[in-house]
Amino acid sequence: MAANRLHDDLLVDFKDQKELINEQIKIFEPIAESLSRPAAIHLLGQGTLIVMEIVCYLLFLAAIAATILVGTVFPFHMLDDIYAAVPLSSHEVRDSVVILSVVLRGLVIFIGFLFLLLAFNISSIRKKNKILSVAGKHLKTLVGQHLRRKAAIDTIEQRHFVELPEIHVNQRINEIPNPGYGE
Repeated sequence: MAANRLHDDLLVDFKDQKELINEQIKIFEPIAESLSRPAAIHLLGQGTLIVMEIVCYLLFLAAIAATILVGTVFPFHMLDDIYAAVPLSSHEVRDSVVILSVVLRGLVIFIGFLFLLLAFNISSIRKKNKILSVAGKHLKTLVGQHLRRKAAIDTIEQRHFVELPEIHVNQRINEIPNPGYGE
């Protein structure tokens, strides 16, 4: 009698494993396919992101340097010339030139910080791409293992198809007829 219950429990476990493996394959396979992409595309994307990140850092440094050297850079050195050419009695024009110079420097600094923010975001994207690549590789391995297990379960089921009884969801295990027990 104990052998019959063990046999029944093993059959139920076998059916549960089969269903679980099939459900997990349905879940993981599309994810693994979407995360996996050819290595050449990944390296090209990674290299492009690194170059863009470096360019953004350099543009940030150039913006800071341009703020410091705004009086010597080609179109902006004219502000100093205009300021020097305006008579001292014209305070409104001088104040306007000073305000224009300050606004110009502030704008260049703001643009520089936007480049810095862009560089940080590109760095974050590059790191996330690396994580997604590793996750895709591991999911592909996991799906492969599940497919091998599914093939083993199918092989066992085909080999012993005659011996495996059909178990319905609302049927109890002990109510399944056992052809070897004698009825």
